[in-house]
Amino acid sequence: MILNSGELMTKILHTLEHHLPCSVVSLGTTETFVLAQETVLTQRQIMTHAEAKVANLGIRRGHQHRGIRFPNLTARDALAKALREADVLGRNLLINTPDSGQITKRVMKYHKIEPQYIFEAYIRRVIMFSQKQKFEHMLKGRKILIICGYADEVAAAMNKNLKKLLDFEIVGAIKIHEFEEIPRAKKEIDLLDFDLALLAAGLNAIILAAYIAKFKGKVAFDLGQGMESLITGQIVDEYNFLSESIGIVNLFDL
Repeated sequence: MILNSGELMTKILHTLEHHLPCSVVSLGTTETFVLAQETVLTQRQIMTHAEAKVANLGIRRGHQHRGIRFPNLTARDALAKALREADVLGRNLLINTPDSGQITKRVMKYHKIEPQYIFEAYIRRVIMFSQKQKFEHMLKGRKILIICGYADEVAAAMNKNLKKLLDFEIVGAIKIHEFEEIPRAKKEIDLLDFDLALLAAGLNAIILAAYIAKFKGKVAFDLGQGMESLITGQIVDEYNFLSESIGIVNLFDL
């Protein structure tokens, strides 16, 4: 079942209000190639592809942050498990290139990833604006955990701009950049009591979101680069990619 942005937010609110576990994550190009390692693509195909080359640069923030180095079969298996456990899965439904979209279908089939609910992953870039009332309701009065490489900046901005209005409490700001940091992040998560985790850490966010839902019984929402909007108050559209390939207005309508 494909959810629009309003339906996605309604589902998140339902799980919060009924204290149900829920992981909302997205499968993008990087995750597709992680899953494709020695399954639907050879190691040579992976290592000569631009996605692996970008990942292996080790950039720590922004559009080129990947949070992993290729090859990494341990990450492949952990990611596949987390995606099979996801409650709601975002995919790039509007951009379906042979190089990523078609491979995504192949890796999902190979790894038996069969989500009950899916949504267009790029709506995460606008959902705090297009669904402003529901997004603020999601935050209102909650104990919130922030997990991303710049978690302290997000926490500071939210406390400055939204806390007075929405009366939430940010109980933790866990920084993570790389796959190898996941065990440490899990230990930090285990020490905290929260209602909602907001994540942005590439494939590491998917693995941690599944952990939060399964072992903490909480709601985890992987915002991806949409997390930056909680700092800037503006839609993230690096290099005008969304404007030119999809259209911001179109995302608001989804």
